Amino acid sequence: MKKPTKDLLFDVSEQDQSNMNAIEHANPRLLRVVLSEQTTRLDFGYVTTTYYHKGGWITIAPNTYLEVHGDPKRYLLKEASGIAIAPNKIKFKSTKDYQFFSLYFEALPKENLVFDMIEKYKGNANDFNYFGIELRLKNGVEVVG
Repeated sequence: MKKPTKDLLFDVSEQDQSNMNAIEHANPRLLRVVLSEQTTRLDFGYVTTTYYHKGGWITIAPNTYLEVHGDPKRYLLKEASGIAIAPNKIKFKSTKDYQFFSLYFEALPKENLVFDMIEKYKGNANDFNYFGIELRLKNGVEVVG
């Protein structure tokens, strides 16, 4: 009988995110990745800016996906928690607001890999595109559940 594998948590908040995000400032900030048998979860933190009146709004495109370097397969977004899926939006009430949210994708393989999160292919600074997210199994922490 095959032993069930545990979820692995990767703290990516310490990685150099300047190369990950198409936006010069990493907002939202990728905090961690959790690999499980069923899903890959990406956890983010977002802080509003003074650029928008009352902090603006956030949303995620329904066709957002993950792509492992060297693998043409797209791992599709399955669910979102703490963020609206477009065309819906979460509207902030002030420039001091913040939001934590999680995105759930089809499960990535549990192996050393580098992947990208793409909200919009060839997007602009308003799209949440992250490149070169590196996961090394030796850096993962088993989640006790």
